[in-house]
Amino acid sequence: MTTRAARHAALFGAGLFALCIAWFAVLPPFSGPDEPSNFIKAAALIRGELVGTPIAPEPIHVMWSSYVDIDERFSTAQQAPYCFVGKASEPASCAEPMERLPIVEPTRTQMGRYPPLGFLPASLGTLVGPSDAGALAARITSAVACCALFALAAWLLRRNLRSLAPLLVAATPGVVFLFSVDSPSGVEIAAALTAWTALWCAVADSWQRRDNVIVFVAAASVLVLARPAGMLNIAVMFAAAVIADHRAVLAALRRHARWLVVLGGAAAASLAWYVTVYDANFGTRFELDYRVTEFDVILRRTITDLPRHFADSVGNFGWLDTASPTFVVWIFVALTAAFAWRAIDAAGIRRQVAVAMVALSVVVWAVALNVNYQDLMGTFGVQGRHLTPFIVGIPLAAVMRRAARRSDLVVVGIAVVVHAWCVLVAMRRYVRGTADERLTNFLHFPIWTPPLGITGTLIVVALAHAVAWFALTHAASARPVAHSVG
Repeated sequence: MTTRAARHAALFGAGLFALCIAWFAVLPPFSGPDEPSNFIKAAALIRGELVGTPIAPEPIHVMWSSYVDIDERFSTAQQAPYCFVGKASEPASCAEPMERLPIVEPTRTQMGRYPPLGFLPASLGTLVGPSDAGALAARITSAVACCALFALAAWLLRRNLRSLAPLLVAATPGVVFLFSVDSPSGVEIAAALTAWTALWCAVADSWQRRDNVIVFVAAASVLVLARPAGMLNIAVMFAAAVIADHRAVLAALRRHARWLVVLGGAAAASLAWYVTVYDANFGTRFELDYRVTEFDVILRRTITDLPRHFADSVGNFGWLDTASPTFVVWIFVALTAAFAWRAIDAAGIRRQVAVAMVALSVVVWAVALNVNYQDLMGTFGVQGRHLTPFIVGIPLAAVMRRAARRSDLVVVGIAVVVHAWCVLVAMRRYVRGTADERLTNFLHFPIWTPPLGITGTLIVVALAHAVAWFALTHAASARPVAHSVG
């Protein structure tokens, strides 16, 4: 790694982390999706409990729940946010700090059977203890890991003389939000972003450069170890590579076999966890009158819901109760379409088919997930964050052709501005709820006040976005770094 490439990557990672700081300032504790269970799982992991004592499956518990033998004060996380989560009109003022809440049940987590890697970064923060401060520390350590993976993708692009703009399009406000809360989805998506970046760079270079292969193997290994479904994502990546140039893939398998063995080992470990731990209760079937068994109904409903899921991927913060403004969604739809078109315009037919196959995989994966959710829990459970590891592969395909250019600075500006708007939308939701139609009342008549106060929070949000703009601009406009083929 050259010094200049490392500096560019560090600037990019620092800019992304600055955006995470804005989220730290406006989000109440445990307002991320499933964050109480994620926090408890992470706390148990660092204290030596990989799974805990499984809870018998029943409709009130999800299939992966367990009790963990750690300080029972951690159990209060399960009470902390439920007076306002999923209730967009309710401000966060009803929540008490977890250290003030009584212990009313043994410490349990709905994520007990999940693989441990996705929770490992946050687990370091839980060492602060069972408190709101510990929850914030878990968010910070998780964000650092996600931003480091993102910086690795930026480094690879600079080494391959490619533009950083596709990364900024893939890093929607919803993605950065998931980086900023205690969620294995953030780690999964960060790994997917980096793996897709490496894959498309490798396709463009016919798998000649060793750094592309090494980064792909590293990120893909994290992806499959963070969640068993990552193996399907990797299968789609390999399929895209084979469609684009099967001869180059076969040559790479011979030339870089020792690196691909590492990925095979990660996939084997993930599969072993899946069949021995994760799917232990999958044979259980509850008698649910509302379960949908007709495939055509699931297919039609899933396809109808896809636009909403894409909007969720762009940004539906918290527990699916704080949507991004519609104009933000359309901006990212337009940018994704533009970068996808850039990837296939004047490209060979094989690469065009490869990108189209990735887009189709989003639909197929959504349908497969809903079939599985109906079988287990009788719900249409697909969310935008479940599809994002596939969706990000579409705009990132542009790295095959797009070199750094002056117009990248426009993409930086758009990304930072719309991100700031989304942060303020989320702040308004938690300060006053969404029932108040006056957009600025949350500034003057707060019901819930963030720890830094309204003024202090606005200052931090403004400074964080200013730092992000400065760092990302310099990273995107920096002179590319040449390198030799490894």
